[in-house]
Amino acid sequence: MTMPAAFTLSAFTGDADIRAIEAVRSAVRTVKPDAWMPGPDTDPASRLPYCRIARVGDAPVGYTWMDWWTERDGTRLLLLLGYVHPHWRRRGIGGHFLTWQLEAARQDPPAMDGDGPYVFGGNADIDQPDVRNLLMRAGFRLAFTAMDLECDLEETAPAPVPLPDGLVERRLGEVEHRLVHAAIEESFATSTHGYVPRTYERYRRDVADRQSDTGLWCVAWDGDEVAGVVINEKVDAGTGLTPWVAVRKRYRRRGLATALVRNGLARCSAAGLKRVRIATILENANQTVGFYERMGYREVLRRPRYRRPFDRSGVTVA
Repeated sequence: MTMPAAFTLSAFTGDADIRAIEAVRSAVRTVKPDAWMPGPDTDPASRLPYCRIARVGDAPVGYTWMDWWTERDGTRLLLLLGYVHPHWRRRGIGGHFLTWQLEAARQDPPAMDGDGPYVFGGNADIDQPDVRNLLMRAGFRLAFTAMDLECDLEETAPAPVPLPDGLVERRLGEVEHRLVHAAIEESFATSTHGYVPRTYERYRRDVADRQSDTGLWCVAWDGDEVAGVVINEKVDAGTGLTPWVAVRKRYRRRGLATALVRNGLARCSAAGLKRVRIATILENANQTVGFYERMGYREVLRRPRYRRPFDRSGVTVA
């Protein structure tokens, strides 16, 4: 497809480009209000070499960004991100972005921990078929599907239930956070769908920033050991989010996850929340989508995640 006349792609230079990025974000969010749009004002400066601002004449029409991390199995993922003003879509800009990003990452991949292979990643929600088709033409293939589900607390009317025999719930003390963090990491140790290990320092930042109301948490104890945990957080006056449901392996298949999730929903309801959201993986071997549906959750959005091998061959994305 022919690029728009007077199209330019330039490196990030400072505050003026932040204003350009904000203009693109504002336009994108008119059609996708919950769009995740990181950039130079939200992420570390190490990402700046992979930021380009697209303009047609003087008007900002899009920008690129790249994030990266090392997953549990050592895979070093390079997530290629690009955002185009809705008025300027289907004019070849997204393909131009992706071609530039693939080449730039090949020539100068970031230094990352781990010894696994570099892999390119791309995101396309189920309501973004154009993005999916662009990734597929560039050799990306579906890796797994993130699922967002929501429980209507007024409809479900959750009530607390007892824990399995021998386990008790009690409020979390300050010194016990390390045990909770260790239990979460142990529970996800065998995850094969992009799990990124979280340091204790990062866990504490998450608690301080978003999850400080531990009254919404449910922690099951076996003596001085954490058997399982459900962490809930308040997003706004009516909405809660459950970022973590973790049961250690030796406590599974005893009904603990069911009890902790139900008790967490009951606490959210008692706190005045109307709905609670959770994310999981469709392909999860534990069939977590079905589990949450039995708890009263319903599908809200599918977010397929795509990947392609890191190689040195050039690709021009049409």
